[in-house]
Amino acid sequence: MPICARRIRRIPTGRRRILATVLVLILGWAQTLAACPGFLLMHQVPFKNRGNINRSNVQLFTWQPESTSPWARQPLQIDPLDDEGNMTFPEDKDWQNKPIVPFDRLSLFDLNFSKAFDGKSALPCQATDMVELESPRGFAYLANCPEPGAGSTLIEPVKLDEKQRVVSARFYKYHYSERNHLLFDDIELADPSFKSFAAVAHDSDLLIVGDVKHFFTLYFDSSDIDAFINHKRNGPMGLMGGLKFYLKILYFKIQMSLMPEVNFFDDSVFMPMTLTLPVDAKKYLRRGSGIYYTWKGGAETEWLWDQSQLEALDPAILDPNYKGPSPMPSEKYCGRQKCRYKLLGRNHGRLFSLHFEISRKAAELGFFPRLMRDVPAIEKLIKHPVSRYPAAQRMGIYFETARMPEGEHTWDFWIHFPEQEQSACNVNLRARSASLKPSTSDKK
Repeated sequence: MPICARRIRRIPTGRRRILATVLVLILGWAQTLAACPGFLLMHQVPFKNRGNINRSNVQLFTWQPESTSPWARQPLQIDPLDDEGNMTFPEDKDWQNKPIVPFDRLSLFDLNFSKAFDGKSALPCQATDMVELESPRGFAYLANCPEPGAGSTLIEPVKLDEKQRVVSARFYKYHYSERNHLLFDDIELADPSFKSFAAVAHDSDLLIVGDVKHFFTLYFDSSDIDAFINHKRNGPMGLMGGLKFYLKILYFKIQMSLMPEVNFFDDSVFMPMTLTLPVDAKKYLRRGSGIYYTWKGGAETEWLWDQSQLEALDPAILDPNYKGPSPMPSEKYCGRQKCRYKLLGRNHGRLFSLHFEISRKAAELGFFPRLMRDVPAIEKLIKHPVSRYPAAQRMGIYFETARMPEGEHTWDFWIHFPEQEQSACNVNLRARSASLKPSTSDKK
């Protein structure tokens, strides 16, 4: 996924500048138009004198010359990331009034992008610097405003009811589980008229299997795992949360940590994930070791298998004594660097999509989602339930971890509610210094 959700490791300054330039050049254009947010890292935004710009002074505008007030302010959210690309939740309550840093992440929608600025009219908010953003939908402008935008009338689009454990947005309601906030009890989807909600999926569950060499198989289900949203922050784009998840197998000194964050936007949920293995799994684990994530579809949910882009699980690979070749990810889902997968369903006329993006290197080691449509057969094969719930009518995905090397492995997971079956959560943006002369780009 270009720019969108990409994790950037800290590298030497000179190489980082080159990388930033390359990233902007390779953005390309989205194949489809979706309402998912686009992301930029601040070091990709060519502001001048960036060390003296406070976060609260950065605002987003579109230029609409036919209007009485030609500059319209748009939602923008800035979230700080750490050196490894993980979201942070500063204890300093005044963090929004501190200067921007290269690894701040900007979230924005391109739905309202408009015409290119002619370079002749007055700048918005008496801005001292401005950057032009371009997407397939048009143009928008990041401005360094002398005054902060705290007095904005922009509303928060996502609401959280902690007592009921419900996140509500215009397109959906997400009920997360009490014991494990990584799981959902229910996802309700708005109908096309936004007048009612229907359950599209419910009772998600998680099982981690470690078939340890020269020992016995270890099973960790949701009753063994606690994952909680221990940090949260709401803003004009959505609700951001940080989850803590940790699993430790003491006998073998194998520690696996899964450090996700969760981002609730108006019509999508985004979970960038990091799996950390301090040892080479191949030294400890046999085939069949992996992660099972399952759920039950809503009574009126129709799964669109023909439009989905997901490989089916070959049960043979779950056999620890399997001697066949390791299955490789399909070329039709993979590019040179990334593999992308999609599972698509429909409920009451509204689409529901699960998107996964994983590095090709990890996928070629078996770490990519494989679809399980016959959960009872899988349970019979591995001789263990994959969920606390009855297997009938459940479905899910499986990630193999048996061949993963030591280190951090990241992937991106989206729950998306698209308007079109071919839509994907890839919003591509180009950032450049705004010219005060008429743009040579085609006017939208």
